[in-house]
Amino acid sequence: MSPPTHWTTDYSRTLSFLRDFWMSEAAPRRPGIILHQYQPVDTPTPTDLDPERQKALEQVHGALHGRVRNGDDYIPRLSTNNGTSAMASAFGTELQDVGGGHWAETILSGIEEVDHLEKPPVTEARVGEALEFTRALKLVSDLPICSLDLQSPLTVATQLLGVTELFMAMYDAPRRVHRLLEIITDFFIDVVEAQREIAGEQYAPVFWPHIWSPAEVGLELADDYLLTLSPDLYEEFSIPCLNCLSRHFGGLFLHSCSLYSHHLPVLRKIESLRGVNCDLSMAAPVRDILDALDGIVFSPHVYMNKEITLPSQAEWLKEILDVWEHGDRLMPVVLAVIYDDAIKGDQQTDWEECQKAWRKSGTGAGK
Repeated sequence: MSPPTHWTTDYSRTLSFLRDFWMSEAAPRRPGIILHQYQPVDTPTPTDLDPERQKALEQVHGALHGRVRNGDDYIPRLSTNNGTSAMASAFGTELQDVGGGHWAETILSGIEEVDHLEKPPVTEARVGEALEFTRALKLVSDLPICSLDLQSPLTVATQLLGVTELFMAMYDAPRRVHRLLEIITDFFIDVVEAQREIAGEQYAPVFWPHIWSPAEVGLELADDYLLTLSPDLYEEFSIPCLNCLSRHFGGLFLHSCSLYSHHLPVLRKIESLRGVNCDLSMAAPVRDILDALDGIVFSPHVYMNKEITLPSQAEWLKEILDVWEHGDRLMPVVLAVIYDDAIKGDQQTDWEECQKAWRKSGTGAGK
């Protein structure tokens, strides 16, 4: 039993707004907004001999105290993210440390080897670690616990076989590609069911960006290879996996690093699509995305990282909020600048200006 806290009381108004924002048939009265501004917080002195429990306690402390309370729609959440290669690691891939992240070494030398590929247990490698950490978090807190990072079945397939090899096999051996994706999709069902059972009522399916989501959203998948496939190929190979998972869990929130205009129609073919997230710097115009995906949550993250097309995040936020119309489920998430200063300058996040842009829009929280 997790120790009770007062967080639900402190954030009760925001929780009510967000639940309606996600699930109510009634149109939201305003856009949502997350200004993800961190503040320095002392790490608690270690009090537990169990490293996993101590790690959990530190994360709870950071979620409750490590962020500026600025009146936005933030809800403290706990992360079980164990890397973008976690699902592939359960199949036996070796992970190479590259630039602070991990790169999965392929385990299939050819698509024909899928004939002998078996679904692994959920206790394997980084997936098993994430599930154990879910247990540790639940023992020390009743805060929402987010899903581990779920790259899409299509992405995991590239990690097992290789990107070029998988894409060529879509033409040369489509039956085997579908079989590979089916095995991975079945494994996803096992993993998500296991984590939901452990987390119980604390389970929050959206792991990125930093927005709270009710369990009814279903699950989130990150499907960045959407950008590299034609709409026809995406519909043939990825959409069946997404629909299988969406049907099983009651909905789907989709992340892609960007959303191009020519992919928007195919996204309407995802059953019970609850929302989408992308970086806006290379994406279709915000209004085009809202119109094409009418009625679902659109939560773009706003940061100066990829193609720098506006002078500041505040300008970007203003441009986003200016296109909001009654009925849109729009929730921009402003993040700190993360690019290399030496390459792209010393632009820093001006949180005060972001606050002004939000307030001047007349659509702020509490309106």
